[in-house]
Amino acid sequence: MSDDIDSPGFRAALSTFGGMVQRQRQASHWTFLDMFEKTGIEIAALSALEQGRAALPEAEMEKISEYFGLGPDLFTKLLRSERMKAANQGAASNDGQRETVVDIARYRKPWQETTSQPTD
Repeated sequence: MSDDIDSPGFRAALSTFGGMVQRQRQASHWTFLDMFEKTGIEIAALSALEQGRAALPEAEMEKISEYFGLGPDLFTKLLRSERMKAANQGAASNDGQRETVVDIARYRKPWQETTSQPTD
């Protein structure tokens, strides 16, 4: 991959992608040797990918994605999503503003106690 492993969101996308590949491989009851025989990708590289430690060349990532029916551009989509998350977090911290989160459970009980319920 041409992206730097330390670029924003790359490690998170790689970890997610690797986990998906691992789950698909295990669901298919394939060993690393089986995957090597089917794809030609070295066992050590497949292991590192599944653990989110190292990316493969783009063509090999697409090959694995297509092989499992995950779509050839899955990693690209994951990377874009993670980068957007990182950008949004950076923008929120740079603005000094935080997203407002309301704890609805805190308000539910008093509301239920003060709201009249219809009677038959």
